[in-house]
Amino acid sequence: MGLFSELIDRKFRNIAERRYEGILEKYREFFLTEEEMIIPEINSILLVFDRYSEKPTKEVYDAISAYPEAEVCLLYTVDENVAMLIAATLGEEEAKKFREAETSYGETFLDEVNGKLKELGFETRSRLIFGNKSEEAILREEKYDLFVISRKYGTETSKTSPVSPLVIKIVQHIEQPVMVY
Repeated sequence: MGLFSELIDRKFRNIAERRYEGILEKYREFFLTEEEMIIPEINSILLVFDRYSEKPTKEVYDAISAYPEAEVCLLYTVDENVAMLIAATLGEEEAKKFREAETSYGETFLDEVNGKLKELGFETRSRLIFGNKSEEAILREEKYDLFVISRKYGTETSKTSPVSPLVIKIVQHIEQPVMVY
């Protein structure tokens, strides 16, 4: 903790010293370290979407606007496992219809978000892929400095679970900063 620890130690040196040390020891994991207090440099941002994702809110666009030089990439993922299950149970023709419907919805979704980001002056790249939703996000960890994910990414949320389990998994596996909206 360095500088902040020394400052706190000087301030409270003779005031309830044992009590202060006990509190500091007990709640150490909640205090930020020197490294954690440094704001990371953001040069690339990945916005991850799927059928369940909400469109980014004004606050999300405001936060992204804080990084005007950042490269912004939009990734829409269609669950390939669902397409394979449809093919296995209902036939390849139904799986083809599913893929076409998901592709159409995904492209429309990406176009809307892309348009709003261009209004803000961002150059964006967008991509629609078929694959495993969590793995596709986690595999891109090294390429991006900030991940932006809807709390509904992967599944619908409920009153008991306001954040999708898939989002929790992604946040746990990615070292980079993640903004969940």
